[in-house]
Amino acid sequence: MTQVAQPTLTWELWLTPFPKAVSEARRQVCSALTGWQVPEEAVDTAVLITSELVTNAIRHCDTRHLVHLHVTDDGAELLVEVSDPSRNLPRPAVVPCHAEGGRGLFLVRAAASGFGARHRDPVGKTVWATVPRTPTP
Repeated sequence: MTQVAQPTLTWELWLTPFPKAVSEARRQVCSALTGWQVPEEAVDTAVLITSELVTNAIRHCDTRHLVHLHVTDDGAELLVEVSDPSRNLPRPAVVPCHAEGGRGLFLVRAAASGFGARHRDPVGKTVWATVPRTPTP
C-alpha cells in the first residue's frame, strides 16, 4: 500500500513593527494552526515561539519596515520564521535573575526542536524555530 504524502501547508502575515502586532500574530497563528488540525500542545508551543520571535523582531527593527511571519506545516513539523530588515543575528543574553526581560531566545531554544537564524539577501535576517507536530514520547 502506498502512503499519500500530506501537502505542505503555508501561511504568512506582514506585521507593522509596533507592540500591538505581537498579540495579533499570536491570535492569527493560533487560528491558522487550529484550522490545520494541529494538536493543541504543538499550537501552544508555536504560539509561544511566535510571540517571542515577533517581539524580538519588533524590538530591534526600525518602525519604517514591516516584519514578515511565515509558518509551514509539512505534516511532521511546524516551522515558524520571522524576518526583519536588521542584519544583526540574535544572540542569547546572560540575564540577571531579577531582570524583567531578555529571556525570549532562551525560551524559544527550550521549547523548539530546532532553532537558527540566517541572513537574507539583499537585506535583513530570518530567525526560525521548529516544533514537532506531535510530541515525541
